[in-house]
Amino acid sequence: MTSFEYISTLLSIIIGLGITHLFVGISRLINNPRKLKIYWIHLLWTLFIFLYLISFWWFEFKFNTIQDWTFQLYLFIILYAVLLFFLCVINMPFHFPDNFKENFYSSRKWFFIVLLIIHIIDIFDTILKGSDNIASLGIGYIIHILIYIILTIVAIFARKEIVHGIIVIVFNIYIIWYLLAELGTLSS
Repeated sequence: MTSFEYISTLLSIIIGLGITHLFVGISRLINNPRKLKIYWIHLLWTLFIFLYLISFWWFEFKFNTIQDWTFQLYLFIILYAVLLFFLCVINMPFHFPDNFKENFYSSRKWFFIVLLIIHIIDIFDTILKGSDNIASLGIGYIIHILIYIILTIVAIFARKEIVHGIIVIVFNIYIIWYLLAELGTLSS
């Protein structure tokens, strides 16, 4: 077992727990459609988080070239994954609210603050993967991360449904495009 395989085991478990948490939440929504007031913006954020978890796991493979891991780098990667798990739980709480619209707006600041921290950590994650990684991403990465950060800051303070609707639609369109158009192949 390589160092990367050893380290990526815990990373995969945390990401897997996040995905499981989202899927359990969705299945609970499906099983209780009359009891729960589902909210479309909440569902679109659930989709975004799922797609982000998949892309995170895919891109962390780029760390497989590191031979000598430090505890600090390991802790950084695990912190990134834990924040993504927190985002899953904030979005899909263990104890379901009766009204997901009210829950979304009452927890939105925490949700978007965690998401903002994730975007900032992603910048460092990208840098840690080396200059070849940065070059392969090009100016598109800088543009997308700036747009994500700006829209996330707007979402922290926005109270209007239309603003949150536009933001979540933009996030989903971008991540779907990115996953379909920009992701390469895994190779060791």
